[in-house]
Amino acid sequence: MNRRHAGYLLLIAWALSMPARAVLAATVPAGAIEKIDAIVQEGLDKKIASYAVGVIKDGRLILARGYGYADVENGVPATAETVYRLGSITKQFTAMAILQLAEAGKLSLEDDLSKFLPDFPLQGHKVAIHHLLNHTSGIKSYTSLPNFFRTARQDLSHEEMLALFKEQPFDFEPGAKMLYNNSGYYLLGLVIEKASGQTYAEYLADHIFKPLGMHATRYGDNRPLIPRRAMAYKRERGQLVNDDAISMNAPGAAGALVSNVLDLLKWHQALEAGDFLSPSSYEDMYRPLTLPGGRFIKYGYGWGLGEMAGKRKYSHGGGINGFSTMISRYPDDRLGVIVLANTAGAPASAIEMSIARVMLGIEEHPVVDLPTDETLFRSLTGTYALGDEEFQFTFEDGHLYVQPPKRARDRLKFQGDLQFISSLSEHVRFKFTMKDGRPVEVEIDSPNDRLTASRRDDNPGEKADKVQNDK
Repeated sequence: MNRRHAGYLLLIAWALSMPARAVLAATVPAGAIEKIDAIVQEGLDKKIASYAVGVIKDGRLILARGYGYADVENGVPATAETVYRLGSITKQFTAMAILQLAEAGKLSLEDDLSKFLPDFPLQGHKVAIHHLLNHTSGIKSYTSLPNFFRTARQDLSHEEMLALFKEQPFDFEPGAKMLYNNSGYYLLGLVIEKASGQTYAEYLADHIFKPLGMHATRYGDNRPLIPRRAMAYKRERGQLVNDDAISMNAPGAAGALVSNVLDLLKWHQALEAGDFLSPSSYEDMYRPLTLPGGRFIKYGYGWGLGEMAGKRKYSHGGGINGFSTMISRYPDDRLGVIVLANTAGAPASAIEMSIARVMLGIEEHPVVDLPTDETLFRSLTGTYALGDEEFQFTFEDGHLYVQPPKRARDRLKFQGDLQFISSLSEHVRFKFTMKDGRPVEVEIDSPNDRLTASRRDDNPGEKADKVQNDK
């Protein structure tokens, strides 16, 4: 039996195991499967060990397939059953568990963290459970600490993990800002254990994985033998190498689960059907965040809340040693797309978005890099501020660059009409607004966020031109 025939039999078996809602007719564009195959194959050509892809539309399984190698050294092909580390996709399961426990009356989202972890020093702050869910607690994220990833090789206990960050000063007053935070979700795992009387792994197995028949999904400890587990790789000098070791004690409830695309498609269906939670709890999960001052953040509880080409989208990615992952759900179109890769830094998000465009019949517009318009580029330089966050735009070597807060400097590709695209991710776009011939703001649009930053300082390009003209 060849791999393709085996794959189709697996799809049939999976479909037969699903509830009746899974066999409704789906609208699939002509040639979609062939286009998806080509998208993923092109991704493999960029030194990626493997991808596993799952697509479901209108309740019907469209594709579940592996590409490349789960184990490069031993030539083991990836399949739809290959098990990958999920990284931060774990967070949506942690959020689900918290909301279940809230509905069961075992906690409230308004409860102070000290109710469950009385020895954790809150340094005079009130940290509610909901602050942990949407990354607004202000607690220092342990993955931002110097040399953390050296420590992450060790099998640290809960007490030793908490010791890494519990005495660190808060980044801000709880609720004042949003800063992605793995400490918050690690702490939520401990809250689940205190409130339920089970370990985090036991609770998720009993209340989510077993009821859904997610047999491949579990806490991804390194020591046990996990059938069909993919090996972990990274790219180094253009070649694949084994990625660094990491103890699964380190990510905890922030990123330690493993799964495959078949199980995650079942998870998508459960969410689409509204299983596990009341409608009001789902509203909480998918409610965007509004910060003091009116800043709008497209993040709920364990889900990014964005859009793609005007299509509403719930999504979350994961990045952990040797793996890059993405799950996206388009609720109005009843489309789910899962992409898992066993290579660190693989563009799982870009692959997912290209697949979604195929399934939704949205034309891909090629990213161009138009010639420099020096006068225009210089006029756009300066500082653009959103609260106390600043984006610095500079003109160097014939290109416009942006330095976002706490992120890598990025050269922008000119698309015309005051629009630019990031060189680091084609899904991050910048659009400037002019008034009376001068730039006044820039809109920064990404899959999970849309920000508008106002120009704050005098244009350094204009200053330079004035000095030159005055000579």
